[in-house]
Amino acid sequence: MNTETQQQHRFGVHSEFGTLREVMVGRLDDFAYPRWHPNIRYLGGETAELLKRADEPTVYVKDIVPEIWEQAHEQLENVVSAFEKDGVKVHRPRCFTEEEKEYLATLQGGHSLLYPADPVFVLGDHFIETCTRRWFRRRETWAIRDVIKPMIDADPEARHVSIPRAQPSRDDDCGPGPFLEGGDIIILGKDLLVGHGPLTSNLAGVDWLRRYIEPFGYKVHPVELQGDYLHLLGVMCLLREGLLMAYLPALGNVLPDLIADWDVIDLTLEECLALGTVGMNLDRKRHMIDECFTRIMGELDKRGMEPVSMPMNYLSRWGGAVRCVTLPIIRDA
Repeated sequence: MNTETQQQHRFGVHSEFGTLREVMVGRLDDFAYPRWHPNIRYLGGETAELLKRADEPTVYVKDIVPEIWEQAHEQLENVVSAFEKDGVKVHRPRCFTEEEKEYLATLQGGHSLLYPADPVFVLGDHFIETCTRRWFRRRETWAIRDVIKPMIDADPEARHVSIPRAQPSRDDDCGPGPFLEGGDIIILGKDLLVGHGPLTSNLAGVDWLRRYIEPFGYKVHPVELQGDYLHLLGVMCLLREGLLMAYLPALGNVLPDLIADWDVIDLTLEECLALGTVGMNLDRKRHMIDECFTRIMGELDKRGMEPVSMPMNYLSRWGGAVRCVTLPIIRDA
């Protein structure tokens, strides 16, 4: 267990597998999804059918399928408990205001604070407000910002910046962007793997990040996703120096040069679509993961990593798992 006091650690995230100190975990209060649109085609099964049947622009999940909401809420609070048991300090976003729920409602209904890892991102000591491709997710920034801003204000080295807002567009791809989402950014010291593809970040967003962050000593390495995959973290996860898991066909069957010689736990398409890479490390030796991935957990164990498993099946049906519901705020190098 991490017994060091939180006051010993400064605001900032410097890796994917250094010891985790503070996080923000999403919330399910007033959880609502938009009715079906091509920009949420990453959803499938019963969830997709539920949204396709909707008559109204906003689908209030707790009202329509209360048993699903209750199970998802229980699993989310289990994530919070797991972090707190390990000594990780947990923050939660505040609830939406009514005015925030109305933002861009003419383009898309719905509002969610379940997955705070995408609308903002902590990169080193930079707090970056991103711009998501899906209109309904652009409402989330303020509820997260208000909680984290006092931490930024208390640290003279912390920086707070926002990518330019994407112009409104009704086309299926949501316009030219720039789009940049936290789930597409993987930190490896001063090197950044940044995904881009048809569902999330695009090259305009990657280029903005490059121009902003490289003067601070970082290097951006663009990684193209080959198909409709939700985020780079949806197809690849760095576990420790020299070890990763990935669904290689989504990367064109080639790892980025930066990690080309690393040991790879190969995932199947089924494991990838079930979000097998969307776990997260507590440190270099322990990886939080959905309990359904018994084969992957066996591969982790063979390589000296401890799987920390928990049920995620009701959370993952909305497009994300433990890494998506968690925004790291303080993580060691």
